Amino acid sequence: MPSRLHLPSLYCAALLLVSPALFAAEIVKSPNDHRDYQFFTLPNALKVLLVSDPEADKAAAALNVAVGSGAEPADRQGLAHFLEHMLFLGTEQYPEPDEYQAFIAAHGGNHNAFTGFEDTNYFFDVDADHLLPALDRFAQFFVAPLFNPEYVEREKNAVHSEYQMLRQRDGWRARDAVHQLANPDHPMGRFVVGSLETLADREGRPVRDDLLDFYRNHYSANLMSLVVIGREPLDTLREWVEERFAAIPNHNAEQPVFEGPLYDLARLPARVDIEPIQEARQLNLSFPIPAAHEFYRQNPVGYIGNLLGHEGKGSLLSLLKARGWADGLSAGQGISHRDNATFSVSVNLTEAGLAHVDEIADLTFDYLHLIREAGIQEWLFEEQSRLGEINFRFKEPDNSVGFASYLARALQIYPPQDVLRAPYMMDEYDPRLLRRFLSLLTPERALLSVRAPDLTVDSRSPWFDAPYKITPVADDTLAEWQSQDAVAALQLPEPNPFIPESLELKTVADPSPIPELVLEKPGLALWYQQDSEFRTPRTDFFFSVRSPVAVSSPHNTVLTELYVDLVRDELNEFAYPAQLAGLDYSIYRHVRGFSVRISGYDDKQAVLLERILDTLTAPDLDAQRFEVLKDRQLRELRNVVRGDPHRLARDEVSDLLLTPYWDEAERVEALETLSVADLQAFIPQLLGEVDLVALAHGNLSAEEARLLASKLDNSLLANAEAVDVARTRVVKLTGEEPHLRRIPVEQNDSAIAYYFQGEDRSVSTRAYFGLLGQVLHPAFFADLRTDKQLGYVVYASPMPLMEVPGLAFVVQSPVADPEALSAEVERFIDEHREILATMDDEEFQRQKAALRSQLLEKDQRLNERSERYWREIDRENYNFDTHEQLAEVLMDIDRESFLAFYDRVLRTDSPRQLIVQVQGSSHPGEMARVDDSQTIHNLQLFKQGRDTFSG
Repeated sequence: MPSRLHLPSLYCAALLLVSPALFAAEIVKSPNDHRDYQFFTLPNALKVLLVSDPEADKAAAALNVAVGSGAEPADRQGLAHFLEHMLFLGTEQYPEPDEYQAFIAAHGGNHNAFTGFEDTNYFFDVDADHLLPALDRFAQFFVAPLFNPEYVEREKNAVHSEYQMLRQRDGWRARDAVHQLANPDHPMGRFVVGSLETLADREGRPVRDDLLDFYRNHYSANLMSLVVIGREPLDTLREWVEERFAAIPNHNAEQPVFEGPLYDLARLPARVDIEPIQEARQLNLSFPIPAAHEFYRQNPVGYIGNLLGHEGKGSLLSLLKARGWADGLSAGQGISHRDNATFSVSVNLTEAGLAHVDEIADLTFDYLHLIREAGIQEWLFEEQSRLGEINFRFKEPDNSVGFASYLARALQIYPPQDVLRAPYMMDEYDPRLLRRFLSLLTPERALLSVRAPDLTVDSRSPWFDAPYKITPVADDTLAEWQSQDAVAALQLPEPNPFIPESLELKTVADPSPIPELVLEKPGLALWYQQDSEFRTPRTDFFFSVRSPVAVSSPHNTVLTELYVDLVRDELNEFAYPAQLAGLDYSIYRHVRGFSVRISGYDDKQAVLLERILDTLTAPDLDAQRFEVLKDRQLRELRNVVRGDPHRLARDEVSDLLLTPYWDEAERVEALETLSVADLQAFIPQLLGEVDLVALAHGNLSAEEARLLASKLDNSLLANAEAVDVARTRVVKLTGEEPHLRRIPVEQNDSAIAYYFQGEDRSVSTRAYFGLLGQVLHPAFFADLRTDKQLGYVVYASPMPLMEVPGLAFVVQSPVADPEALSAEVERFIDEHREILATMDDEEFQRQKAALRSQLLEKDQRLNERSERYWREIDRENYNFDTHEQLAEVLMDIDRESFLAFYDRVLRTDSPRQLIVQVQGSSHPGEMARVDDSQTIHNLQLFKQGRDTFSG
């Protein structure tokens, strides 16, 4: 799979700066894009792109500063990230530290920021009617921030908490180890997160002084780009921006220049072995290359990545899978800086593959040799170019905040007129340029990193304590890689048969506001709606195969998962060209069986569907692939307890309350002894009694939808009995007092999920729980994270399970044990009751309006609407109006009834409470939270005999 290498989010590969012309530019947009655009430059040299979208429910803005962690002083690592934190904590015009955050949350929005090597990016969205006051607050970050001394120590703790959490992430740990081979004269290898050590005050040099210096030196308007998306006309948006952002000072700052290679070339080729926390095996080959941003019209890195990362017949991945060495591969741009970059090949190794790393690298070089010799062909380039053109022509809208954030960074890379279409462009075939980049992907320049358990290591990385070992590549190994043999099994891709030939939009004769049941027979129901709004030549065809045996036991659950994995694995070589051509599919297990989703250009959907059905009904049960996929599933299950403690706590709530549901230990035990013969015997049971439901939504007629459904009928129902399959049930929490589940983990941090269950699943109760989450989340975050500094992950959120409403308070902490976290949640609930009691009606109505705007936000894409319809079909709400029902009930809630609900649900010692405590290794000791009679020791025993919510 050609892809970008996804580094940890804080260290996102920064987008690169070219100087766009500082004049009004005509933005080239997709014919499918109804929005209006305007680019201009303010007198202070701030680059601005405005987007007018009269139909937007959410407005958004983003400001990108073309300076990041690479510009930090060598002895102040993490300073740019610390500045990102501090910038949110008050300005001269809005001095309260949580004023901006509270305003955004109270008006249906979200906000965030990230720090990269060359960019720091700030962004928010908000209800479209409140863009102007949001811009008022946002602009002041860059005009007159306070950087209050009293918050410095607090935010250092917040950064340190984030660092402690990231120390358990294998991606960050691997990066720390690999960067021991970084060029010592290049800042790429530095620590970028920050800690109490790197941000400590020093004699005569407080960190706040360094913070102010960094801000004054680098946060200059000439290094910034702003994007604003709103309903208002461009002239209005421009007036708003000019009034608020022209005041950002322009110091005519220069962007830092980072000369020299990213890696120490004298130490290449080399191999770095890294021992991870989670059970995973991965090989990465990385090659230093020049920055490629100026070649976006030729896209040499994308072209090479598409060939090397191909997954069809004759591909490198196909050969590695045939040998049992790999089950996934991606290739393409790795690090992408203004002055330097890398090309990366990432291979997911099997257990057998770990013993053949050198041979896998050798085959990679053989395929690169094949590309040099025969892969630089104009028809291949034109095929990729054609797909880009089609995708840009029918590009669907992005969500506002993600779109704003992307564009603000993209303005640092591309000329403004190409900022929308540049990622889709391959306009200029340049064989010499392709050969130039291929000439750099050689064994002599390779850095191999291998991540797997039980490797031989001899060092530990400085910041993330990752065990690793660096070894030069042996001369005989290098000679073998350099030989570049021809391998008969490796072939270049054939012409893609799935490129759509017909992109016709079909006439909508009789548009329906909601899907209609156009086919119903025993065992099969088809819902259908022809799209009359988004008008692209795309269709979503989803179907669910429900079986009474799919998850009836741990044994059956893992067999269903293996069946789905093997079908997906067998289909990959055939379907990969379809995915490249904009016709995607997914197959996944769920709580009643499994589902298939086909999405994309409708022209060749029937061909793909037929192959999927053939594979579902008669899969090739290859014993070698079975063992590979079984091993992968075992690793994934064992890794659950090694994940983030806050996720483990929240997921445990679901595990305890959904039935039937089997925890990871039960599934591991069932999986370990299974053979391919067990799966072969199980498939007729799985498909012997079924209930099928399907949705066809998009650019197709009712007759075409019925034809697709007939293929399901003739295939999956031909030898099956039609049955009704009950929905998963939700356990009712009952008893004398709250329930407790305790989980010890090896990670340092502790976490809790403090869950409150609704007494019924009525629309009214669900609306009340939604409003609880809306009102409590920002206050809970401000209290436990900002003020108490208990941890980086803090949130209060609605947690519905199968329409049973609930609310979860979740905290992960490096400094507090689960007992203390539980006490803090209870304290917050009690204290916040008094704050709510003083809330005036205007503020209460504002909170309701914010939630209502989120509920009624319009779908932006065909697939978004299909997903919503699919959820409604599963809920058996055939009016397709859950959000409208909730919004209607919400507006009838008054302050008095809300406070009464708060007291009844949150402030009583109710048995409808479930506390999951995850105890980290840094907080040893006995937990004694409630009477042992209410402590849950066994998941299945807890569920036995308990009442459940019906339906």
